[in-house]
Amino acid sequence: MNSYDVFEQVEKMGTLPSLPQTLLHIQKVATDGKSCADDLAACILRDQALTMRVLKVVNSALYQRSDHERIRTVRRAVIVMGFEAVRKLALGLSVFDMMSKLSRSPYLGTITRHSLVCAGFAQVLAESGRRVAPEEAFVTALVHDIGKVVLVECSPTHMDRVLHDCQDGLSVLESERRHFGITHDRAGRRLAARWKLPLDLQNAIGDHHDIDPLRPPRDLDPLLAVIVYADAISNFTCAPEQHARELAIGRCAALALGIPPARMEGIYVKANDEIAQLAACIGHGVGDLLDYGQLVNSNGALVAPAAISAEELARRTALQLELYRHVGEGIAAGTEPDDLLAGILDGAVGVLGFRRVVLLEIDQASRTLVPRLCAGEGAVELGERMNLPLTRESGALAQAVLEHRAFHVPMAASPAYQGLAGCDLLAIARCAGYAVAPVMMGGAVMAVIYGDGGPDGGDVVAEQATELAGLATQAALVMGARRMALQP
Repeated sequence: MNSYDVFEQVEKMGTLPSLPQTLLHIQKVATDGKSCADDLAACILRDQALTMRVLKVVNSALYQRSDHERIRTVRRAVIVMGFEAVRKLALGLSVFDMMSKLSRSPYLGTITRHSLVCAGFAQVLAESGRRVAPEEAFVTALVHDIGKVVLVECSPTHMDRVLHDCQDGLSVLESERRHFGITHDRAGRRLAARWKLPLDLQNAIGDHHDIDPLRPPRDLDPLLAVIVYADAISNFTCAPEQHARELAIGRCAALALGIPPARMEGIYVKANDEIAQLAACIGHGVGDLLDYGQLVNSNGALVAPAAISAEELARRTALQLELYRHVGEGIAAGTEPDDLLAGILDGAVGVLGFRRVVLLEIDQASRTLVPRLCAGEGAVELGERMNLPLTRESGALAQAVLEHRAFHVPMAASPAYQGLAGCDLLAIARCAGYAVAPVMMGGAVMAVIYGDGGPDGGDVVAEQATELAGLATQAALVMGARRMALQP
């Protein structure tokens, strides 16, 4: 793979639907000299989830005002904070949201988590240095690694090789050049330019690896300086062998950003405390950044489902591997496909902890979902009511088919989800949340697996949703073997 392939991918990502419609409207308003606060507010209000996140951010500690006024409308936010500040905030949140949803690669969780942590450090460093607006630093850091998303979308396989090289001691940039012919900062600049993001954002995205944090130039741009050091600090490992270098970077950061060195230790502590608050503001749980959904409840607080313990996760992994082995042996022995599929669904209940699981096939003639197999208490009754059309009105159950990706929808009744949860599906299931994974064969979705915690049960957590996608892969193997057996 070379840089031409990467730039070709950028062109694909630079066209709809990859770029959110809301972002396009915001950009159009920004370039119109006749636009006013009402025009920008109207753009943001088209996206209910974005509206909620913007209002949560402007009412957070990040934007504390001396009069302690609580801003309740986007229009008031534009008036109080300024047109440009709200525009960049909305742009940053839109791009970050796109980043977290764009790819099915597990590496996206690492990218979004690092971007969020970097944004937390950038905010605190900017507040302490007083040379850059904290909100500008926050937004820029949030999107500074968009180029990594480009590379993942180009080739997850090549990105796996990059990660393997890094484990062997090669630097990220060297490995990216080896496997992609270009680094993520350059790819990110290209995409940012293609999307017509503000020039200062383009420069920070494209230049943040050109600066050695131990030897910064004297005329380093203040915003770029914040991003360089926030990125470096967010990668601190605190390992003994890195201690001297990390201390040196901290001293250089203080000097470059105009922060008294004695205050750096307090900055680390403050950032650690505020990152969780920032995660809540933009709709992500710190430990749950692989989620596709936005976790927002009616009173504005973050309520993420409890995570599965490491011990329980290890136990489930062992049981899943045993289930995978059983499926493989069954396929080889010619076991009845429905028996194998039933075993997979039983595993979703017994191993993953879902209360109800339903396998639905796609009826191409009627463009509907047709229940085929069920597992768990009340699953049969649920399945009988799930003959839903393949339209976006059916929520993530249909979107998994239309978009060829898995969905996790915790707190499904939250207004932040808009149509993602699916009103018809929620009326049928009456659950707190659910997960759905497509069963894909040859690039086409032939079925989906749905799982929830039951009408009176708990919510579905990220680990369950991820593991359900693994079971869907096993179901695809079974259904593929059945199709081959039926061919003359």
